[in-house]
Amino acid sequence: MRKPTLAFAGLVTGALMLTGCSTTTADTAAEEATTSEDTTATETTSTATTSDFTEVEYSGLQVKDEDLTVDESAAVDIVLADGATEAVDGVTVDGDTVTITEGGVYRLSGTLTAGQVVVATDDKDVTLILDGVDITAADTGALDIEDADEVIILLADGSTNTISDAVDATASTDEDYDGPNAALFSRSDLWITGEGSLTVNGVANDGITSKDGLVIDSGTISVTATDDGIRGKDYLVVTGGDITVEAGGDGLKADNENLANDDGAAVGVAWISGGTLDITAGVDGIDAYYQVTIEGGELSIAADDDGITTSGVLHIVDGTVDITQSYEGLEGRVIRLSGGAGTIVSSDDGFNVSSGSGSTAGDGTADVGGGMGGGMGGGDRGDRSGGPGAAPSSTDTDDSTASTTATTAAYTTTASSDDGATDATTVAGGGGMGGFGQAEEGLELEITGGTWYIDAEGDGLDSNGDAVMTGGTVVIDGPTNNGNGAVDTNGEFTISGGTLVASGSSGMLEAPEADGQGVLTIAFASAIEAGTTITVSDSDGDAVATYTTGKVSQSVVLSSDAIVSGESYTVSTGGTVSGDAFHGLVVGDGASGATELGTVTAG
Repeated sequence: MRKPTLAFAGLVTGALMLTGCSTTTADTAAEEATTSEDTTATETTSTATTSDFTEVEYSGLQVKDEDLTVDESAAVDIVLADGATEAVDGVTVDGDTVTITEGGVYRLSGTLTAGQVVVATDDKDVTLILDGVDITAADTGALDIEDADEVIILLADGSTNTISDAVDATASTDEDYDGPNAALFSRSDLWITGEGSLTVNGVANDGITSKDGLVIDSGTISVTATDDGIRGKDYLVVTGGDITVEAGGDGLKADNENLANDDGAAVGVAWISGGTLDITAGVDGIDAYYQVTIEGGELSIAADDDGITTSGVLHIVDGTVDITQSYEGLEGRVIRLSGGAGTIVSSDDGFNVSSGSGSTAGDGTADVGGGMGGGMGGGDRGDRSGGPGAAPSSTDTDDSTASTTATTAAYTTTASSDDGATDATTVAGGGGMGGFGQAEEGLELEITGGTWYIDAEGDGLDSNGDAVMTGGTVVIDGPTNNGNGAVDTNGEFTISGGTLVASGSSGMLEAPEADGQGVLTIAFASAIEAGTTITVSDSDGDAVATYTTGKVSQSVVLSSDAIVSGESYTVSTGGTVSGDAFHGLVVGDGASGATELGTVTAG
C-alpha cells in the first residue's frame, strides 16, 4: 500500500486534499435509485403554509392541570363476568355490554371474553380504576368512551389489565363509520395514570385513541396495533410511564390538521417530557402534524419510515432519543436541537428540514434541491449515481500512472503526489457555498446544544432552507456514495459554536461558513477505510481533535472553538488514540505514532 502523501493543497482556503490508504468500495448509487414496480409514493399534502407553523409553548395546548389523585374509597365496584355482570348505581348491563351512564369513580375488575365497557354520560367527569380487568371485544372498542367531559383511567397499584379487540376484528371500510377505531377509544380528553400495568391489543386498527387530547402520566403500558399505536388527535402528552409500542402504522401520533381548535388551542402536537418509550413502527415512530417537543424521557425508536416527523416544528430540549432504524431520522419544517442526546441511524437523511413535499421510504422519488457546496448538492435527490464532482470508485493506486480528472461545480483539478501516483479529488467551494438562492423560505435547522451522532446512508445533515449551529456536538458518519453528502444545505449554513465532525463521500462535499470559529475541510484523493484515525494539530503541535472514521470516507469537515480561521493545522492519520471518544471523536487529545500528511488553513 502506498504511503499516504500530500496530493494537493492551497486551491481554496480551509480546504485540503490528501492522499491516504485507499480502500475499494462498491458504488451503491444505482441500487438506491431502483424501486420495485408495485411501490407507490406517499407524499404529505397540506394547505398550511410555512408561516402557519410557529412554535407553541406547552400552555398553548391548554391541557387542563388535572388532579390525578383519586379517592378510591368512593369507587363504585363493577365486577365483569360473561353473562353475569350486575348492574349497579350509574351502570346498565345489556348482555355483555356494560354502560356507565353517570359521572363518578368506578372500579372495574373481572373478565369479558366478547363484551364491551361503554362510557356514555351527559358530559360528566368519569374515573375508571382498572384493577385486574381483562376485556376482549366482540369486535372492536373493548373500552369505548363515547360521551364524557374528562376521563381518568387509573391503573391500580400492582394490577394487570388487558384490553383487546376480537382476534378476528377488522377495520370498517364504510366511509360513514363513526364507531370506535381502537381497542381503547375515547371521544373525550383522557388521562392514564397509576402504578399498574395495561396491555392493549388493537387488532382491527389503533391501540389507544383519543379524538381529543391524551395524557399519559404513569403506568406500565404495552400496545400492539395493526395501525397506529397511541394516538391523541388534538395532543398527545407523555409525562411518565414505561411505554412499549409495536405498531403497523405510526407509533405515537397527533394528527389534527386544523392548527388550532375553537378555543384557540394548538392541536396536532406531541409533547414528551418524561417516561421511557420503546417504539417499533411500520411507518413513523412519532408523527405529529403541528409540532413535536421532547423535553425529557428516554426514547428508543425503530421505524420503517421516519423516526420523528412533523409538518411544523420539531424541538428537542432534553432527554435521550435513540433512533436505531429509520428512513429519515428527524424531519420537520423547523428542527431545533437545544439539548438532549441521541443516536440516529437512517437509510436516507439523518436530519431533514423540508416542507413535507418529499418522499417517504421506498417510493423512489425525492425533493431536488440545491446545496452546491463543492458539488451539485441537493435535497433528497432522486439521482444518487453522483454528478459533477462524483469521484470514481476508489482503488489502490500504487502502480497508477494515468491522470484522472474530477469535476466540481467550481473546479476541475488534477493532483499528483510526490511518489509519481496521480490522484483526483474534489474540494468544497469556499467551505459551504449553500444553495445559490434555492433555499425554501421558513425552513431552518438550528443547533444550539445537545450531543448527537448520525449514521446516514443519505445526507447526514440536510436542510432545504438554512442551518445554523451555535453549540452542542454533532458527529456524522455520512454516505459512502457520491450522490449524497454528510452536509447538504440549500441556503446558508453558519457555525459560531459547538463541535461538528462530518465524514463521508466527497462528490457533494459541503462545509459550513465560519462565523466566529474556524472550519477545516479535508478531502482525500481516494477513500480511506473505516477505522482510520485522523488527528488535527495546531501550529504548536497540540492536538485539537482526533476522529476515527466509522465508515469508508473520502472527506472530513471539522469545526470547534479550538479552530481559528486563518490559522494553519497539521493533519495526520493512524496511530494509537488516547482519551474518551464519542463515536470516534476525541477532543483535545491525539494519536501517538500518527503519520503526518500535510497542513491546512482553517476557513
